[in-house]
Amino acid sequence: MKILSIYVDETGDFGPYNSKTPIYGVSFVLCENLDKCNCYLEKFNKRIKNKKQGDFALHAGPLIRNEGPYEGLNREDRVALFDIGYDLLLESPIKLLTTFIRKNEIKITEQEIAKCISRVIFENLSFFRSFDEINIYYDNGQTQLRSLILGIFSANFLNFNLILAKQNEHPFMQLADVCSTLLLLDFKVREGNLTKSENEFFGGRRNLKKVYLSSFRKKMLSQY
Repeated sequence: MKILSIYVDETGDFGPYNSKTPIYGVSFVLCENLDKCNCYLEKFNKRIKNKKQGDFALHAGPLIRNEGPYEGLNREDRVALFDIGYDLLLESPIKLLTTFIRKNEIKITEQEIAKCISRVIFENLSFFRSFDEINIYYDNGQTQLRSLILGIFSANFLNFNLILAKQNEHPFMQLADVCSTLLLLDFKVREGNLTKSENEFFGGRRNLKKVYLSSFRKKMLSQY
């Protein structure tokens, strides 16, 4: 039986335009065979637990901004934590599917976001339909997004399950968070409006592009 596992995270919200979140984006981490990923997931968990700061889930945004459980950590330690998630992206046999809509200083509608998500699903319809079962993991962080995902997959697939999953329960949920942050950063790099904390964390725009975003794009199932 061929099973696809999808881990979902978003960047932005359904509210009005905000200069800090100029897009609404969704990231899908696609894993075709979880059994083949066990060694990578075990390595991720071991590296996280070996950190002196404790056992917690990666949240890329607060990590970059030095907020929440990472407040007070120096840049070197925070980058090391981020790289644990990024190494999982590079090493594991997963693919990414991402999409976003630019908010353009107006409040976007659920219908617009649904069209944005539907487009990338339809562009890769043969890939999704090649699986006997699709399991979608989401933390229900936004009830609107959950409803959109449920509606889109219900209309196109009979063989899917939408499963509640917390970030600290699975590394790929944390990876989806990292990917949503990279999606936002990729947009900001193209627009030339990285924040001071983002520039400092990644060592500048050029280093962010060369070290992180180029490999991030190579993992895409299809380009956004």
